[in-house]
Amino acid sequence: MKQSFFARALVLASFLAVASFAEDIVATTSNGSTVILHDNGRWEFYQNNAKIRDVRPDAIPEDAKFNVSVLYESYDKLKKNVRMAMEADLATEEEIKDSLRKVPRGGMVYFQVATSQIKKGMPRELTYMLYDTGKKPIFTKTVSDTEATPSEDRGVSNLLVVPVYSRPKAKVMKARVQMARGNATLDIDIPIK
Repeated sequence: MKQSFFARALVLASFLAVASFAEDIVATTSNGSTVILHDNGRWEFYQNNAKIRDVRPDAIPEDAKFNVSVLYESYDKLKKNVRMAMEADLATEEEIKDSLRKVPRGGMVYFQVATSQIKKGMPRELTYMLYDTGKKPIFTKTVSDTEATPSEDRGVSNLLVVPVYSRPKAKVMKARVQMARGNATLDIDIPIK
């Protein structure tokens, strides 16, 4: 009789141990902080508020990190590049002038990412916004990262290319990248030269 009780207690203890791996565990650290240990290896501070999450860089899994950079090309640089490309193709001066009329007066803004960060099976929808002066964006568009195109730089893809049709009024434009599903937002200053 004692062995069957012991065997049942052992089975119950092993079942509780297995069940605890399938759910979050509340634990106390050596300094007294209460933390939640998730079954996927992540952890966060326990706050009695389900909306508060640990957003420190070491708490984010590597495959979830997404580093977006912004490149700005001024009107003068674009004009120079178009002229050089047209002259290399032996275009006439009239054809060159026609092409130069199509260059956006404010330049171009490129939202870029390392190509290795784009996961084919896990597309992300990002909303891109540009601000010149004021709180209202001059450009807003939501695009999936699977629509990225290769850039001239090796290993870098353009998530979105934005022509700025009027000359910027500010010395520093603002760019914002926001996850379409979620609250992650990245703000970037773009110096206008």
